[in-house]
Amino acid sequence: MSVKLVILLFFMGLELLSAQDKILQTRLSMELDNATLEEVLKEISARSGVIFSYNSRIIQSDKKISLSVSREPLADVLDKICQVFDLEYRLVRNQIVLRRTRAEKDTVTRVTLSGHIHDKSSSETLPGATVFIEELNTGTTTNAYGFFSLSLPPGEYRFYFSFVGFQAQTRHLVLDKNIRKTIELESESHILEEVTILVDENPENLQKSQSSQINVNPRILEFLPEFAGENGLIRSLQTLPGIQTHSDGSSFFFVRGGNKDQNLILIDEAPVYNPAHLFGFYSVIIPDVAKSINIYKADLPVDKAGRLSSVIDVQTRDGNMKRFNLEGVLNPLIYRFSVESPLFSERASFFTSFRRSNFNWLFRQEVPDSDLHIQDLNAKLNWQINEKNRVYLSLFQGNDNYTSIQDQEKVGVAWQNFTSTIRWNRIFNERLFSNATLYASEYNYTLFTGTFPWESEIRDVGLKLDFSWFPNPDLTWRFGFAHTNHEINPGNFSDVDEEIRPFIPKVYAGKAYETAMYMNREKRINERWSWRAGFRIPVFENQGPAYVFGFDENRIVTDTLNYRYGENIKSYFNPDLRLSARYRLSENSSLRFSWGTYSQNLHLLSNSISPFSSFEIWMPSGKNIKPQRARQFTSGITAWLPASGLEMSAELYNKRMYNQIEYANHAKLLLNPFLEGELYFGRSHAWGLELSVRRTKGRLTGWAGYTLSRVFNRFDGINDNRKYPAFYDRPHDFSLFLTYQLSRKLILSSNWQYHTGSAITTPTGFYHYDGSIVPIYTEKNNDRLPDYHRLDFALIWNLGNPSQRYQHSLHFGLYNLYNRLNPISINFNKVETLNGNYVVPANYYGTNEIISTKRHLGGIMPSITYKFRFE
Repeated sequence: MSVKLVILLFFMGLELLSAQDKILQTRLSMELDNATLEEVLKEISARSGVIFSYNSRIIQSDKKISLSVSREPLADVLDKICQVFDLEYRLVRNQIVLRRTRAEKDTVTRVTLSGHIHDKSSSETLPGATVFIEELNTGTTTNAYGFFSLSLPPGEYRFYFSFVGFQAQTRHLVLDKNIRKTIELESESHILEEVTILVDENPENLQKSQSSQINVNPRILEFLPEFAGENGLIRSLQTLPGIQTHSDGSSFFFVRGGNKDQNLILIDEAPVYNPAHLFGFYSVIIPDVAKSINIYKADLPVDKAGRLSSVIDVQTRDGNMKRFNLEGVLNPLIYRFSVESPLFSERASFFTSFRRSNFNWLFRQEVPDSDLHIQDLNAKLNWQINEKNRVYLSLFQGNDNYTSIQDQEKVGVAWQNFTSTIRWNRIFNERLFSNATLYASEYNYTLFTGTFPWESEIRDVGLKLDFSWFPNPDLTWRFGFAHTNHEINPGNFSDVDEEIRPFIPKVYAGKAYETAMYMNREKRINERWSWRAGFRIPVFENQGPAYVFGFDENRIVTDTLNYRYGENIKSYFNPDLRLSARYRLSENSSLRFSWGTYSQNLHLLSNSISPFSSFEIWMPSGKNIKPQRARQFTSGITAWLPASGLEMSAELYNKRMYNQIEYANHAKLLLNPFLEGELYFGRSHAWGLELSVRRTKGRLTGWAGYTLSRVFNRFDGINDNRKYPAFYDRPHDFSLFLTYQLSRKLILSSNWQYHTGSAITTPTGFYHYDGSIVPIYTEKNNDRLPDYHRLDFALIWNLGNPSQRYQHSLHFGLYNLYNRLNPISINFNKVETLNGNYVVPANYYGTNEIISTKRHLGGIMPSITYKFRFE
């Protein structure tokens, strides 16, 4: 069935192309003697109804032509005209676009139109906005800071500026010198009548060579059914093809067969190592804070590398430069307030948001000494020094705390994310843009055991310098430099008394440094073909202080090396390459291909699939842990049907990964100096087909996505060296999200998800030993959890009038509408071995017989939330 859909999409693209060719086969008969180009074009339009689009300068020519044609195809007539006047033509949107031939254009001096595109109401820059020139059938998009640059031959042009959710703007500009413009787009006044929120519907998107990219408008998250009054990035990822999660209450997500640590999440260029609150039910990234969210599943940007599987790049709001705004969310379980305001009108602004949970009232009677909460703080300062210089200062802090006091000792878990970024935008001239970034990031995970807290953490300090050069509309260069310092604590007790400190084992990981240079070139060859190529040259170095152990084939320690502070332990040099291409089938359909190599030098170690019992330990590449490597090839087709507002896509991928990490049976990660001896290294192979259909216009909007995929591992020493499905192997994954506008005040939305259950290992037999039944395991991941599915529902009731300054609404939600109990694990009774260890997870107080039990998290969850905005 999936193959049939791909074939259908392919032939739809051919049909679109065939429909346009019919216009060029229109038969013409006419006689013209010594006519100008303008006269010829008017005559053709009168006889055929064809509309011409062109720069007025190209008809200002002394050349003339005599034509005598009888029932000749329009294409042949145009060929004759173009030969005389040194022109070329293309059919675009049922118009014939004329322009100078490439050879002639190369001799023409160019002038540049550059500038920023803003939100008119707030002066927020709009990243990813489209600039399109109809006469030339070319254009560009703004970068992450809303900047664009186009170098063109002098002339008069019609520019089309657009961004999803905003009213498009057309401007006629005469370019006779370099011009810098600030374009302000106005938000759709009818946004509550027709919800158009999903993607930018301009066909300029079809001209990009970038593969496997999803641009998520943060406003879409406001319409997704909420869990307990809030929604965010982690839960929304479940609705996108190629991105899969484990189950309820899990912060893990997996992209195209990659493991959970192979995803790079950036907030204003700083890495976030744990994007989840409450084990995945909430997210640190919420729609009211984000300005843009870009997700890359392949062809990862060379300036945002360091992971094998994906990049999630989040830009936060800059702050309103024109007026004061106050926003709030009130819910029985969580509350949030945001404030933004200009500091100096049109020059400087700030944005800040604070969120905190209110869980304690649920547990106060049963666990009076508990402290269960999540908390976020976002802040940003935006200062436009002058038209060439702009500075941003960003800060994010997120906390999770799930602790209680038992026998006067603190027990539980807690973690914290912190990022801070300073960025400086500099426009050197109309064609050269730069951004310098200095950032700090820290992730801390603490397990309170009742005596001494066990703590692991990773700290980063990084510097980046990026340049964008726009020689002409068909060519863009991006290049830069990055350096990052990593300081890692892989897990140790803290606050230990000096008397017993010598008896507590200490685990060292040392420090790591990564320096990289990168470059990317994107070139449009002609109307149909474009390509992009890039490389990243990183050097990774692991340094002391650290103890490094050598192991034999039986994982027994054979050597111990003590590295002093600053002493080099191991260096790695792994160049990464990117290559992608786009072939445009027609005005509204295109094919894309990509191939790339990727490397990763930071590794998350966790031997549990349960979010409630896993230890999160980050380790750098070194003598015993080699960098993870991957190669991925993709091919896909995208078709856009403007009349119905449908966008359809199909994409195939094939991905091979090396130096992947698995764990020895019953691996010990807590306070284990010989941790690296618990690891196995092997290969993974993932492949899949992703299908999606989106509707972006009208009262009914939404999308459906289906992924057919497999991922297999092969490790020496595991499963008799035979391949086996990875835990995150999901053959089938389907999601359907729909939003329906009942009226100006009422919006309905629903979300249904289904995926194959996770692969797990279960006993294949049993034997009796000393009065107990002991399980026998023969194959790894030989079984699966039951299939996961869930339906969510939401109703949004807008209470205010769109013309009023105070806007407010009620959001009613039903999470897991039909009360599906999705298991997150299957347990068996524990069996005590001869040395007193329990090797099969289960209940200590159960019988010795093997009894399987399923564990799930909750069922149906209703919610009601009040949201308001004052401006």
